[in-house]
Amino acid sequence: MNIPLIHSVLRRHAARVLAIAAAAMIAAGGATASAQTGLVGTLGAGQPTPSGATAGNPAAAAAMFTPGTKIISASDVPTAADVQPGRLAPGSVSHALAGDFASTAGGGVAQVGYACQSCMQHSCNGACGGYGMSGHGMSGYGGQSMACGVPCDPYYYVIIEAMYMERNGEDGFSLTQNERIDDFGFEWMPRITFGTLPNCVNGYEFTFTGPTEWNRHLQVVDTNSPGNIDSYLFDGDGPPTATNPHPQNFDGSFLDPFQDANLQTQFYNTEYWSAELNKTIVGWDVAKVLFGGRLIRVEEDYGYASEKDIFSSYSDLTASTENTMAGLQLGLDLLNPLTQNLYTDLRARIGVHYNFADSEVRLRNQGTTVLSTSRDDDDFCGVFDVGLALRYQLGEILSIRGGGEVLYITNTALVPGQIDAAVTNALGSRIDMNDGLLFYGGTFGIELRY
Repeated sequence: MNIPLIHSVLRRHAARVLAIAAAAMIAAGGATASAQTGLVGTLGAGQPTPSGATAGNPAAAAAMFTPGTKIISASDVPTAADVQPGRLAPGSVSHALAGDFASTAGGGVAQVGYACQSCMQHSCNGACGGYGMSGHGMSGYGGQSMACGVPCDPYYYVIIEAMYMERNGEDGFSLTQNERIDDFGFEWMPRITFGTLPNCVNGYEFTFTGPTEWNRHLQVVDTNSPGNIDSYLFDGDGPPTATNPHPQNFDGSFLDPFQDANLQTQFYNTEYWSAELNKTIVGWDVAKVLFGGRLIRVEEDYGYASEKDIFSSYSDLTASTENTMAGLQLGLDLLNPLTQNLYTDLRARIGVHYNFADSEVRLRNQGTTVLSTSRDDDDFCGVFDVGLALRYQLGEILSIRGGGEVLYITNTALVPGQIDAAVTNALGSRIDMNDGLLFYGGTFGIELRY
């Protein structure tokens, strides 16, 4: 570094202050910061800046700098990377001025960059007319972006997926002692995402999943008299005693059709859908961070009916729950290239939600309601959504994706938690929200960018 040379420049206090002010104006992206190649090599005149200071009028633009200020290109200033081993390089500034600084530049040196100032924008989001990708690990539209101050052309995208998912849990749940209900099977569930990325860095996307319903049912028949089909339900108050002739006032005879029955049927359904709106931040064309809100709805319905005495007496028990979960979530979509067109694709979401839950339980005998209770409660719950897939890029705007996904929700109100085999007048008066809900399966989809 040429220390005496720099000292000679900095001695002039007023010139130093003006040079710093000019550099600040350039960094702030003011109207005068539109430096172009036409300014390189000019000398400042030290006069007030004319209104026509533009790249087409370098003499007028140079007037904004202190007297004797020579404007050089940033590319002419070497760095440590340009120094060859074993050789000493001259000072960066004096090297750029080819040793002519002392005789021609009396005021200072103004280093002017180009970047976004050539677009007259305060922020360029990473580049100005630069080369950028327009999507996850793809060449996108290719070449140099036509958008000033944007690293690539803005684009929209649509993702359409078919998810083959199973609702797991409550395996074998049945109030009939003689038979189990079949487990929940796999069902197709759609998921569609609309997104926009106006500057290839910050954007928004909306995703809707479902609705999808999982069903299970059971029917058991015995035409003998009496029948041999029994239930797990029983009078939780017990039979009357001398000291307690009317325990809790519940009449256990209402449950008689559930014992020694000729026919019993059950059904158990679960319905799911969700909607989410996220702000996205895309980096390096392979990572997307999301932050936003998500609404999840889970509904369950259960029915249990029994007939005895050759179908002359009957009772039925029904229960339903509704979970409305609203909250915030963080997400990450990450691509890792395997080959030129093949990538691993990680999709992860984690959210904290507040669950507004409702439940209703009803018992009828001979068509008459003998017990009907409902309850609502609320609590926090967690949502964890993780998927791993392979993505193949078919072209600039089309890719396909396939893999597996797991969704787990804590603290949900499910039907089995609301039914107690010991039936009393308090049946259904308390809502249980301690159950977890698990979905897992495969996903297959396409993504279109335009």
